[in-house]
Amino acid sequence: MFKALSAAALASATMIVPAHAAVVFQSTFENVPGGPSAGQFVFVQEADGWTAGGPNNPIELQNNVAGAPAPDGGSVFVELDSSRNSSMSRIIQAGTYQLSFLYSPRPGVGAGSNGIEVYLGSDLLDPPGTVTGAGGGGTSWATVTSGIFTVNQATTLTFAAAGTSESLGGYVDNITLTAVPEPASWAMMIAGFGMVGGAMRRRTVRASVRFA
Repeated sequence: MFKALSAAALASATMIVPAHAAVVFQSTFENVPGGPSAGQFVFVQEADGWTAGGPNNPIELQNNVAGAPAPDGGSVFVELDSSRNSSMSRIIQAGTYQLSFLYSPRPGVGAGSNGIEVYLGSDLLDPPGTVTGAGGGGTSWATVTSGIFTVNQATTLTFAAAGTSESLGGYVDNITLTAVPEPASWAMMIAGFGMVGGAMRRRTVRASVRFA
């Protein structure tokens, strides 16, 4: 259902993506109807385009309850373990993408309970694979970025808790999906830039000859 790009294509992508990538969505969870006030947490079935795993598997939104939000992540984030291991999903269309998000282990909770995984359909997206860590005295936020991947049809993107299911788990925020041009498109763009550059050089030469 999806494929990872080759190492050579990935290297090319690293050089070209920043100039041409386009954000498909960014979920910050700051303006969810019924979202939590400071010092609260709530369970919801939908949040920023994501749908909970089911009526008994809601999305938990936190606002300064157990650990602080990320410095650049706003006040509200998701804990992927509500009353048990939980998940949230949304549909992405066919295309080539890169995914990034903020992650922190829940403070005071071991790595065995803080794991999260990202799935495309039923397939684990690797990298990042399973992201986890032992929680310390406070949140410890870091940016996690996937490899570049392609889906050939509408596909379910899922964030799911992994590990011990006991209502305590890892945090995520600022989930961003970026569309990346296909390698063929990159080649066409590079060729186009070359043609434009060549045309400009030829015009410069002719102008120099005419006015010499």
